[in-house]
Amino acid sequence: MPVNPKKGEREDAFIGRCIAEEISAGYEQSQAAAICYSYWRKDKMSKIVDPTAKVMAKVAYDTDFRGINLFAEDGLENACWEGYVAIGMKELDGRMVPNCVPESENMQEQGMEIDVLGYKTKNFTLCPGAVATFNHLMEMPLGEDTVGMIRSAAQVADNVFGIEREVIEKGTATEEQLKEAKILVEDFKDIMEEIDEEVMMQHDVSYMDGHIAKIESYL
Repeated sequence: MPVNPKKGEREDAFIGRCIAEEISAGYEQSQAAAICYSYWRKDKMSKIVDPTAKVMAKVAYDTDFRGINLFAEDGLENACWEGYVAIGMKELDGRMVPNCVPESENMQEQGMEIDVLGYKTKNFTLCPGAVATFNHLMEMPLGEDTVGMIRSAAQVADNVFGIEREVIEKGTATEEQLKEAKILVEDFKDIMEEIDEEVMMQHDVSYMDGHIAKIESYL
């Protein structure tokens, strides 16, 4: 059952009491905290009288918690509702939770080439994960330096996928191709780390390791 704030109870007191109850119900601490903050937000939202403020609060709540299955049995990590996909993590009330976005919104063109801030990809058909990552990045407000880094990251990733495409078409890979791909992937991860610092998010780009494994399988 939901844990409700008591009359006059302060936020920190409620969150502490609620987390203890949710942990006793079987949830681990970070998941319990996310659940309790959602209870607190809902309670405060229910008490807003001004119609405009109420709508704005609901929009903010729906944005923060959209697609997240707070009550997932195996914890919050990648706990998105069906029809949503986790594109990295985001901070919510001091806790890291999955950044759940609709598949139809970010992967509707799955497998198709995209225009990344002026750079038109050539080999992204091999990586729906990269399509989703860059579509998500392009939805954010970006500074000029960040735009340049995102464009560079897309080019580096595209080169990795280009090596993979060539390997698949020839049916064999060389040590030189594998070495080049590994260097490019490390460069890509370094750039993405800088981008994540700028946009204050954490994008999971571990899918790049799968492309290295694919190339290596053709040796």
